[in-house]
This record gives sequence, structure tokens and C-alpha cells, in this order.
Amino acid sequence: MSVRESEDSGLEYLLSYDGRVHIFERGYWLKFEFRRVPKTNERPHGLDYSMTLHGPDGTRLLGYDNAHQVPAKGSRFKKPPK
Repeated sequence: MSVRESEDSGLEYLLSYDGRVHIFERGYWLKFEFRRVPKTNERPHGLDYSMTLHGPDGTRLLGYDNAHQVPAKGSRFKKPPK
């Protein structure tokens, strides 16, 4: 299997998790969302993704996604990034 084929099968495996919810003891749950989107500067890999951990009451406790980049603050010694 070539590296390209391995990457493609890994991506397909990841995309197969779209919409899955894993429920844990005491009501905690994980939600997965993975979708292909057109490649842009914000999403150069062409994926829109979100992986979130929720508490029993539905409160989002932890999440990883590509919603936006955290803005870096500049100072008089460091210019803010473009």
C-alpha cells in the first residue's frame, strides 16, 4: 500500500465517524463531526471537524474544532500576525 493510499484510507475512516455519539458512564458523551469542504486558507486540508465532550446536562466541557484561530496579541516588541 502506498503512502497516498494509506492517507486516503485513514481519511475515509475518520469521515466514517461523522455523526457518531459515544455515551459513557454517568451520562458523559462524545460527539464527532467530520465533513469534506472545499479547500481554503482557513481549511487547507478540506475538512470541517468538531470533536466535543459533553457533561450529563449537555454542557460542552472540551472541544476541538476548526471554527477559528485564536487571535495572537501583539505588543510593542511583537507585531500581531496577519
